[in-house]
Amino acid sequence: MAKYNFDIPNECRGPNAESLFTLCTRVVALNIMSHLIVAQSLPGNIKNALIKLLERRGLLTDPVLQSLSHVDLKSLDLTGFKARDCTVRILQPLTKLASLNIPGNEISTLGLVHLFPFLPHLEELDVSNSKVDDEVLICLANSCPKLRVIILRKCPNFTDRGFKHLATELYNILVLDVGYTKVTDGGLEALSKGPSRHKLAELNIDGCQQLTSSCGSHLDAFPSISVLSFNDCPLLLANEWVQSFSCDKKKKFKNISFTIE
Repeated sequence: MAKYNFDIPNECRGPNAESLFTLCTRVVALNIMSHLIVAQSLPGNIKNALIKLLERRGLLTDPVLQSLSHVDLKSLDLTGFKARDCTVRILQPLTKLASLNIPGNEISTLGLVHLFPFLPHLEELDVSNSKVDDEVLICLANSCPKLRVIILRKCPNFTDRGFKHLATELYNILVLDVGYTKVTDGGLEALSKGPSRHKLAELNIDGCQQLTSSCGSHLDAFPSISVLSFNDCPLLLANEWVQSFSCDKKKKFKNISFTIE
């Protein structure tokens, strides 16, 4: 006889008890590996609830994701999940995805290039801590026109070559993190002239070692920017950057973060 893990905490009992649906989804999530075939036939709303629980517990695997994925899935957070090229085949049918977090993934450049054309509705993407190159950025610019939030942090192989495609092709960028990439003054100049320049609200360029203070002249091109971070940028002088902003713009900032050597 199979043993089941129920894991129902004491606070879930009594007057503040969780709903029966929540308790049942927790039990199913904890025992999902024993019921992958049955899980494939579950309704989309139940699959969504199971995916959220498994995301939080770090229990998603390729077989589980294969069983629970469905065409109407709009958000997927694979933080802590080592997505690989074999995962791409599972993600490709999810054409309605609006948010995809795959930080620290092990998918190759070719794998992501084969994935993004299937995700035309993508609005938020996190591929931080990946070893892929500029071909991924070029593919994103051509395939995902709705992107608003783009996290590329600690992807050391990203350079101006790919970044300029994002900067000049995408119209809706609100949040952009290119920290610890090889973006240079030329990349920021392209962004300052690109179609998203009036919408950009948050920019993180921490650790971009090749940026110099001369790129501060591009900052006034971003009238909506309110959050700026440029820590660990040895060629940037904080005073020159701050002085490059007009007085009116300085008043709009919610946060400026930098380090002084």
